[in-house]
Amino acid sequence: MKKIILVSLFCFLALIGLGQCISGDCFNGFGTFTSEEGTYKGDFKDAKPHGNGVFKGDKYTYEGEYKDGKKNGQGKITYNNGNIDEGTFEENEFVKAKSYTTDKEGNLEDHIQNIFKKKDKKKNNNKSNLDFGHKITGTITGLQDSTVMLAYYFGGKQYATDTAVVINGKFTFEGDQKLKGGMYLVVLSESRYFDIIVSEQHFSFTTKSDDLVGAMTFKDSKENPAFYEYLNFITDMQKEVTPLRKQLETAEGENRTSLQEKASEVDKKVKEFRSNFIKNHSDKFFTKIINATTEPVIPESPLDSLGNPDKTFPYRFYKKYFWDNIDFSDERMLRTPIFFSKMDQYLDKLTAKHPDSINVSADILVELSRANSEIFQYVVSHITSTYERSKIMGMDAVFVHMVEKYYITNQCDWVDSTQLVKIADRAQKIAPNLIGRKASEFLDFYGRPFMKDTLDKLHTLQEINADYTALIFYGPTCGHCKKEIPKVKHNVDSLIAAGHNIKTFAVATEFDKADWKKFINDQKIGDWTNVADINHDEEGNPVASSDWRDKYDIYSTPVIYLLDKDKKIIAKRITHTQIVEIISRLEGN
Repeated sequence: MKKIILVSLFCFLALIGLGQCISGDCFNGFGTFTSEEGTYKGDFKDAKPHGNGVFKGDKYTYEGEYKDGKKNGQGKITYNNGNIDEGTFEENEFVKAKSYTTDKEGNLEDHIQNIFKKKDKKKNNNKSNLDFGHKITGTITGLQDSTVMLAYYFGGKQYATDTAVVINGKFTFEGDQKLKGGMYLVVLSESRYFDIIVSEQHFSFTTKSDDLVGAMTFKDSKENPAFYEYLNFITDMQKEVTPLRKQLETAEGENRTSLQEKASEVDKKVKEFRSNFIKNHSDKFFTKIINATTEPVIPESPLDSLGNPDKTFPYRFYKKYFWDNIDFSDERMLRTPIFFSKMDQYLDKLTAKHPDSINVSADILVELSRANSEIFQYVVSHITSTYERSKIMGMDAVFVHMVEKYYITNQCDWVDSTQLVKIADRAQKIAPNLIGRKASEFLDFYGRPFMKDTLDKLHTLQEINADYTALIFYGPTCGHCKKEIPKVKHNVDSLIAAGHNIKTFAVATEFDKADWKKFINDQKIGDWTNVADINHDEEGNPVASSDWRDKYDIYSTPVIYLLDKDKKIIAKRITHTQIVEIISRLEGN
């Protein structure tokens, strides 16, 4: 049976001749990639630098924006002679800015402090008990006296956890708290860093400034020697395959065949080494990282009812077995570039951008994460907060789903009672006005309509007979409303003139009737159904007839909802231009 083999990311990039991925996700995520030309650390898309990153080469260091593998956007090149080109780059070319000279050392410490968002210094130089705290000692021959930083990967970012002063190439990261296990970075400068595995809390390493990976040795660490054995092997294989790939660009005939065979031999060596490494180091954490990058092997597609290969099978198979090689029982996976990258790929790339689809994927991921309480907490918290903050309309349904299924059911023991009430209250306010749900009618606590026009006549949403209803909330004294409502009026009138059946139900949110009447007259919206809930108690204080503000999540104005003929919510919190865009799309115009 013919099969498609999706090899490990660590091997894949080495074999295609671009270099080696020494850590992270060098396909679609954040990683570190090295080749004969230099080392790149930053964002990747489709196996190319794309986003923000730092490239360190033999002649210069570039820090800035990339697009499709090329320098594009704002960036800075620092040459070895101290000259700097800083400004705009297009297609790898420096096009606009000034050049100047600076001290080679620069203000390194200030720059490093801006690399990471969080620092958590916990030092105690008087403790040396191996069962207490952490102590990681480094010696780097040729490293100038400076400040270095220890950081860890988490949630797609890197966070500083300790700093140390370098004296004669030696430094120590030490504290009275044990470090959480995972992949860490030792940052020497803004463009020089290397990874280590933290499982043991007390160990040391020695290397050379001009050969950080190749000269690396460890003492009292079982994890890191295996890790660097892998890195050094991949480096050696890359040195073999790079010239072959270069020659293949122009080779023809028998020469091309010969080069392809040699490249295949390197390919075979890498696969065999990787297989043996996993077998011989099954107890090592880095083996779990390698396994985590191993993609599912997709078998040949079965035939559909018409006798043709099922085109959707590869996608369905890939997604179904996507998580097979991740060890959810090991919380150290959280502190690697791999876990977040795969979670982001699963929810954002492999799942349809529809709340129902995302809810299904989220539930699958949450169930897998139950193997470890820390991973469970991270997965639930991350998904909930991500979709509560989402800018994509309708994705708040995922937030409501997560709260109703995991928070309200008391599965999130890390949330205190006060915070839980706030989260549940927020979900309760959002739930009634999710996309696809019927808009709440304006009824009081006894089920009676209460919204009245300026002549005190009662009105309801259901009485609006139209294909579309623009439900608008505004404040008569709101400055922003005075600017936006005329635009809404213009666009709604344009739609009506174009033959669309749309009416407007406009709700004033304030309590002064005189201001409200003036607003209607000034804005020339008398043809709308204008209503308000204006009531006062015996002392003259405003009183609402129901919780309609909560049901429609009105905490500022203006707010625009678009309803269909059955008064189901099509869109919410949209702009005046989106009214036209959405109806035109629905009508096929």
